[in-house]
Amino acid sequence: MKELARREGAFGTIRILEQKADKARLYVIGETVQTKVDRHGVSVSGYVHAIELLVRSAENILMIGGGGGALATMLARAGKTVTVVDIEPEAEDLARRYFWLDPDVRWVTADAIQFAKSGPHAFDAVVVDACDGLGIVKPFDDPGTLNWLLDQTSPAGSLVVNLARNDDLPTNGKALARELAHRGLSATLYSAREGEEGNEVLHIRRSGGTRNLVVADLGKRSPEAQIFLTSLEAYTPRRAKVETL
Repeated sequence: MKELARREGAFGTIRILEQKADKARLYVIGETVQTKVDRHGVSVSGYVHAIELLVRSAENILMIGGGGGALATMLARAGKTVTVVDIEPEAEDLARRYFWLDPDVRWVTADAIQFAKSGPHAFDAVVVDACDGLGIVKPFDDPGTLNWLLDQTSPAGSLVVNLARNDDLPTNGKALARELAHRGLSATLYSAREGEEGNEVLHIRRSGGTRNLVVADLGKRSPEAQIFLTSLEAYTPRRAKVETL
């Protein structure tokens, strides 16, 4: 493994590593891999491909948490308008310098909640990918915060959350899905039965279904992504009825 860069970031030491055999690159904070891409800037992680499939019908997408920017690049190359908000001051330069970030991606270095409050915005989807070695970071583990973020999207919009799992602890994904359903939202948790990834993906909408992940272009995806996508199981709790006056 070759080290391409080392920076002191807001949350610890950031290292950019490159595998000698296939030139894949990793964005690592401490001992936690935040991003892994192939030599074309495409993520090899299955959960990233799952999120891409869930938001591919959206045109204007906000991403909270950027890391190396692999998902942002994949979406921008598909013609989407992508805004990344990341609080880490070093992240944008590293993404552009070492991870082939698409030049059309707008990157904002700011607190995501404050950015969302600065509106008005017109996002069709919001993606939350803000995790550390222990899982999703506060306040994005809170159903109230997630409900509020969904309100920042268009009426038919989506909120998609990456729930990274600590090796020793499960995520609280099912509990989050149940609480959101109790609030009258549609919520589906996607979990992979196979592979080494512990990430789960939570899809939330106000209207329309969330149990609608359709795997496409499987042969064009990494082996890790293929295993993840083809072994997904969906958990959709019954949503509460919302009374209208």
